[in-house]
Amino acid sequence: MWIIAHRGGGELFPENTLQAFQESAALGVDMVECDVHVSRDRELMVIHDPTLERTGGKPLKVSDLTAKELAAADVGGGQGVPTLAQLLDVIKIPVVVEIKTKAAVEGLLQLIAARPDLVQRVIPISFYHTAIRELVDRIPGLEGGVLLAGIPVNLADVVRAAHVRLLSLEYELVDRELVDAMHREDLLVSVWTPNTKAAIQSMLEAGVDGIASDRPDWVIEAVKGW
Repeated sequence: MWIIAHRGGGELFPENTLQAFQESAALGVDMVECDVHVSRDRELMVIHDPTLERTGGKPLKVSDLTAKELAAADVGGGQGVPTLAQLLDVIKIPVVVEIKTKAAVEGLLQLIAARPDLVQRVIPISFYHTAIRELVDRIPGLEGGVLLAGIPVNLADVVRAAHVRLLSLEYELVDRELVDAMHREDLLVSVWTPNTKAAIQSMLEAGVDGIASDRPDWVIEAVKGW
């Protein structure tokens, strides 16, 4: 089972910062998860929100700022907004990349074209399923996943329509019956974001394939005791 540090472990460290990703990697997680938006100069920037208001205290749009300006913003602990390329340089484990806007697709295509080795380390996911299908269709060997906020009747068909095997669901929607059903369809189930010990334990009992949590230390502890 994959232990995934959601936003780099957002309840332990300043979320989506290089510090968070390095600290979570040092904890021993299998992967980190991040979010990407596109800056004014077309760089893939690692930040969840479309503005700096929540994490940086300024109501400025990421798309209106350059990568240099975003790097100079303090989004926690004196850390600036990193680029995805910087994140991939400071850690060596796989990175789950949530595509927050369709504009980020072209940027990721260009990044992987310039660095083909990243096919083995980058796992794009998104609520924009057509974006994921485009990425995996255009990059041979790339594995991606679809995010869903609910459970459609034809869940397996929705996942396959994106040409992937991985679905990522809010943990409260998931139980053993659902996981077993997806496994029978040769699909994988990851969940977000159980952030209590009880919730994490419930996902272990459900048999999920991955847990993305803001408390990756608790997931590590639970898996060791499982």
